[in-house]
Parts: sequence; structure tokens; C-alpha cells
Amino acid sequence: MTAIINTVFLISFIAFLYFIGRGTIKFLTNKDTKHSFKYGLLSLLISLVFMVIGIIFDPAIRSSSESNNYNSANSNSTTSKESIDSTSQSHSSKSSSSKKYDFSKVKLGMTKSQVTAIMGKPTDENSSTLMYGSDDLDFQNDKLFDGSPDEVHKAAIKKDKTEANESSKKRVNEGQLKSFAKVFGQKDVETLQKYVGSAYSSIETSQGMAYGWKTDYGMLYRLDDSSTGITHVYKDGLGDSGTQLYVGQTIKQKQRRNYYYYN
Repeated sequence: MTAIINTVFLISFIAFLYFIGRGTIKFLTNKDTKHSFKYGLLSLLISLVFMVIGIIFDPAIRSSSESNNYNSANSNSTTSKESIDSTSQSHSSKSSSSKKYDFSKVKLGMTKSQVTAIMGKPTDENSSTLMYGSDDLDFQNDKLFDGSPDEVHKAAIKKDKTEANESSKKRVNEGQLKSFAKVFGQKDVETLQKYVGSAYSSIETSQGMAYGWKTDYGMLYRLDDSSTGITHVYKDGLGDSGTQLYVGQTIKQKQRRNYYYYN
């Protein structure tokens, strides 16, 4: 069928060229060209009609067209599927990030394993952080010390303030103890003995007499070394068991005032 159509198309097109060429020659020689151009146009019309018919019945063109349609349909289907998958992943991601987590049972100092036992598997993690949605829990030496959830971060701030206050108080106490140690070390033995039992305590050691003084900032211990005549004042214990805060010459007696009388 296709061969016949192609043959008719070819014949009609050749006829078209023949009549057009003939009419052109007649026109140039001043002869009648009416019939030649008429048959030429008719031949052209016939060739066009059969060309259209050939295209319609040509299996290769139809197959190509159907293939293009099929590919287009598959492409649309794939795009639609990818769009659905992308939307699904987007919804999944949003669902994961928007999930509300309860951190009320999470406490500072907990290990990672203790936190995961309470909170479950994190959405993401690294060596120092556990992520739960958009919130992070921060660890140092496997101990929780801070994080973005309000409960955890407020506890971290409170702990920092408490530690800062304790550190400041400790520095004040140490400064006061050093001042008290100097006063204690420069007291004469006569005065110390006078107030033993009320303000001070005393005990005899192999090195000499030892005294104790309980202050508002901690316990002080004084050792008067009888072999060297040197006084040492410690905190928290005598000798190596304590920390030395003062060392100086032992003052045995209170300095007497001299009174002068004039006649």
C-alpha cells in the first residue's frame, strides 16, 4: 500500500515539474500557457494529497510517533513519581523536625547511653552531640553539660552561676584564711596559752606545741617548732597533711610597754 502511494506521489510530482516547465517555455515564446499551468497545478495538488496519505499510512512515522508518545507518557509518569517521592520525603523530613520531644527527665551529667535510654534513638549524632529534631544535647567526656532545650540550657546556666559563686566564695575564704593565719602565727605563746580551751586548742607534739583555731573560714593549725624557733600555720591539717599559709619567728611573750614617770 505504501509503495503504491509513493509511486503515485512521485508520478504526480514529475507531472507537476513537466507542466510547469512546459508552461514556462511557452510563456517565454509568447504561446498559450493556460493549459500547461493548469495541469501543473493539478499535478501539484495530487502529489500533495498522496504525500499526506503516505505520511498517514507510513508505519515508520506512525511507530516513531507512538514511541514519542510512549516516551512522553513514561517521562510524565517518572516525573510524577519523583514528585510524589520528593513530596513524601519532604513531609517525612518536616514530620521529623517538627516532632516535639520531652526533655524534662534529661539531667546534666548524664551519659549518652542514659540519655538515649530516656529519649530513644537520636535523629542525628556525632562524637559530642545528640540531635533530636532541631534540638541538640552537648557532651564533654561523655557527660551532658549543655544543650538547646530550655530545661537543659537553664540548668547549665544555673550550674555555671553556682560554680562561679562557689569559686568566688572560695577565693574570699582563702584570702581571709591567709589574713587569719598571719594573725594566728604572730600571736605570742603567752596569749595563746591564756585562751587555750576557750578560743584555741593545744596539743604537744614531737616537734613542739601545736594549736588549733576554728575560724568562720575554716580550721587553722599552728605548730611552734621548739628546735628551730619557727612558727608554721596550716589549713586543713598539720605539716604535710595541710597547706602552709604562714611561717615566721615564734613570739614567746607579749611585748611589754615601758612606762616612764617624770617628777
